[in-house]
This record gives sequence, structure tokens and C-alpha cells, in this order.
Amino acid sequence: MGRRAKGDRHKVVSSMPPAVADLVRAEAEALGCYIGDYLGWLVASQVGIAMDPPVGEVTDHPEPSPAFDGRMRYPAMVPRPAADVVIELADARGVTMGDVVTELACARFGVPFTARVKKKSLEASTARSARQGAA
Repeated sequence: MGRRAKGDRHKVVSSMPPAVADLVRAEAEALGCYIGDYLGWLVASQVGIAMDPPVGEVTDHPEPSPAFDGRMRYPAMVPRPAADVVIELADARGVTMGDVVTELACARFGVPFTARVKKKSLEASTARSARQGAA
């Protein structure tokens, strides 16, 4: 018999400040769940999608991977309904899905975070403004 299915999920890699990565890991350890599952639950709860917190018997929690600017990288296994909300937010704001996940985690712990606007979004916004100014 295999493990119980966790449903359709979307993997989103987020780069977060080290203090938030430490808090995420500590809460996942306290619940005994995988960090990715914890982040998925956190995202779902932050966007208003009801979900039971993950619990388990996981004792081996990996260190986050280093990212640029001193950030730490963890993958989040976001349930599909919450991932759809994250995708909409990211597209509307011109930021990455990872930054939306990081913003939600930072908001949970009261840590300030500003998402970086994607270069393509900046270029598109500039082109749109130029077209509107010429009209």
C-alpha cells in the first residue's frame, strides 16, 4: 500500500529571506511535515482556500538551497486551486510565482518583502505607455 495521494499540486520555487526560511522550517518541523507541503498549506491559507494543516512524522528537514542576494530557496507544493490564484496574482503584477509565494510567507511572519518585477513586464509596461502617449 502506497502513501495517500495529496491531490493536484503545482511546484513553485521561492527565494525568501533567511529569517523567513528559518521560520518556515521551524513550523514544518513542529508539524512533522515536509517543508514543501507546509508552504503549500501556508499559501492556500493566505489566499483564502481552506485546507487542513499538514501533519506527519517527517524528521529529516533539508537546509534550504542558497539563492542570490542572500536569500534561501525552498520549493512549495501548492494545491492547484491556490496555485491558480498565485498564477493570477503573479501575472497581474508582473512578478514571479516564487515571489508571490515568498510575499505570502513573509506576510504570515510579519517580515517586509518587495517582489521584483520581471524584466519582460517592465518592457511591456514601457511599450504600452509609449503607445498610449503617442495616441
